[in-house]
Amino acid sequence: MAYVEVESPNGDLGIGSSFHVGNGVFVTARHVVEGKRITEICMTESIYIPFTEEDLRTEVPHVFLNGDTPVHDVSNGTLTLKRGPLHLPHSEVDVAIFEVEEINPRTPVIPLGSHLNDFIGRSDFVLSEAVVLGYPPIPMSTTPVLVGARAEINAQVDLYDSHDVHFVLSATARGGFSGGVAFSEWGFALGLVTRSLLTNDGTAESGYMSVLSIEPIYECLAHHKLLPECQAEGWDDLWNTQTLHFTRGETDSTGMVTVLASLDSFDDGRRHHLTVCCDDNFEVFQEALQVAIDSLGEYQTELAEIRPQVTRIHLTGDYDSSASVAISAAFKATAGLFAQHGYIALQQQPDDPSL
Repeated sequence: MAYVEVESPNGDLGIGSSFHVGNGVFVTARHVVEGKRITEICMTESIYIPFTEEDLRTEVPHVFLNGDTPVHDVSNGTLTLKRGPLHLPHSEVDVAIFEVEEINPRTPVIPLGSHLNDFIGRSDFVLSEAVVLGYPPIPMSTTPVLVGARAEINAQVDLYDSHDVHFVLSATARGGFSGGVAFSEWGFALGLVTRSLLTNDGTAESGYMSVLSIEPIYECLAHHKLLPECQAEGWDDLWNTQTLHFTRGETDSTGMVTVLASLDSFDDGRRHHLTVCCDDNFEVFQEALQVAIDSLGEYQTELAEIRPQVTRIHLTGDYDSSASVAISAAFKATAGLFAQHGYIALQQQPDDPSL
């Protein structure tokens, strides 16, 4: 956890919370940082992590716990902003992310859950427990203090001004908790603390604490190609993949459109690949594959056959942002080849392949 001190255009100072999701990337609430200048980011807590056998072979311990247990002292303190704050194009999504420089690589990470909006039953989390962590100001305290509050999930709600799932928690809503995390009893982030749900103009403490579920967090991280690998594991490249399906207009016996070809482009800022599929025509598949390869001609590539008439083209080596442009261009060129052969795209291609 880290607090985020901000300065409004009128000079007023405020504070919000943020949590680390890996690689020096933090998540906070958009309203905490939008239109404000970040004046300080600080992690107030330290942690001791025991040495592993591999550590003992390569490092000399300097800190010992209980006199004889070698440990790493992970203390970050004040951090330097490297990139951000960043958010999604949709202003109603109260999520922002930022990246800091030179964070201790052993800094613990809060794992995001897998409960996407469409995967959650109406009462899956209701009456389970969570711990809310954040930095609400404590009167008379000389410095920001990390506050933990045990809470129960009272309800899952759909709000009229949001497309995403929210949870109502029993903890008291307080200014400064915004941007903090609600950590489920099952060992992952339930979501992001955003606001107090109020009637009329009551104080924050008189409303319900609301927690935004995790899907828009993944979306924001993927959109800016800052999704850490530790959070991407298990998703099979879902978050940074653009897929386009093609048909010729035929339908099956149930009236469903038959998909005959597809393109998948993946670009998370670290890895890039393009998958070409054409099930109904081998010659078209070969031609489409060659167009994709030719479009990536200046890059080193490696082909992997997934199954007959489905091949993935991997860009090998380290590339700058030009690789993203190349993957996007190859995607569009190959889609154009399918169109020339009479295939019809089932959806429009977004301008940004990360969407």
